[in-house]
Amino acid sequence: MFVVSLYIMIFSRNFILISLVCSNLLLGEQVLSKPISENTSTPPEIIFQILASEIALLSGNIPSAALTYLDVASKTKDIGAAKRATELALAIGDNETALKATTIWLTIDKNDVSAREAFKVLLLFTEKYDQLMQTLAAERETFRGKGNVESFYNELSSLVNKTKNVKKSLEIFEEISKNDKTLPNVMYSRAMLYYRNGDSQKMEEILRNLVDLKPDHAQALNALGYSMANANNNLEEAQRLIEAALRFAPQDPHIIDSMGWINFRLGNLELAEKWLEKAYDSQPDAEISAHYGEVLWALSQKEFALKIFSSGFKKNPSSSILLDTLTRLKISVDQLRK
Repeated sequence: MFVVSLYIMIFSRNFILISLVCSNLLLGEQVLSKPISENTSTPPEIIFQILASEIALLSGNIPSAALTYLDVASKTKDIGAAKRATELALAIGDNETALKATTIWLTIDKNDVSAREAFKVLLLFTEKYDQLMQTLAAERETFRGKGNVESFYNELSSLVNKTKNVKKSLEIFEEISKNDKTLPNVMYSRAMLYYRNGDSQKMEEILRNLVDLKPDHAQALNALGYSMANANNNLEEAQRLIEAALRFAPQDPHIIDSMGWINFRLGNLELAEKWLEKAYDSQPDAEISAHYGEVLWALSQKEFALKIFSSGFKKNPSSSILLDTLTRLKISVDQLRK
């Protein structure tokens, strides 16, 4: 539902100033931006387009409102209209319209961080890869010029992991980072992307090189040990690696989770339960819920296990680790909803 307060002041026969103050319950939060920036020279026809858009929103016609705001942004180059068009288009999953609106937004303020991030994500989602690569290459060199290229690669890793096209995410990262492959965070991100692509051997190769280069890299030690534990291979080495990771990052819930998981693989169920309870208390995400629930299930604490599985499922119903665990244990999703 949309609540609109409308204030109209008549300054002359030819000018009407309309101020719209909106709170948006349709999206479950306050409306993101003002419909249009305050401007006493706004033509009446533009004002009425804005009013028509807000009325469309009242009736639930978000697509119409998004397109109208896009038209307003195109005509006026108003940042408020461009933001509004972007937000409304994103709310209905219209990535093409959102991209057009974000492009206008960036022409108005090329340094707006939110606009730049949205622009890259939308190029990725609309599969405009050539334009995305050009944008990323330019941004990489800007970060390099500021002596902060590592931060760029952290952002790049976050970006490419947003797509389900794991092959393309790896291709993009490999191309953009081809001259920086010895940077520790680049090595780690590449390893994780190869893992997502099902190439555990390449992941292990990169992680071992990273640990040789930086022996205190807790995330690399943990990822290497966890992958072994998960595959039920080289469990003694896996335990040594995870224990080393824990020494460098004793409060990291993912490393604590790995400690629980390696103990489960080694048959130390009670010890596994203690570690996983600690991990779950710190960060009850779907993956930790899957591990903790499986150990509880193995300890015949099945009602408690179902509660933990249910909690993880509510947080991320598409978690592959959790769904695989439920399948192996022959637990239906319906059991979690009881």
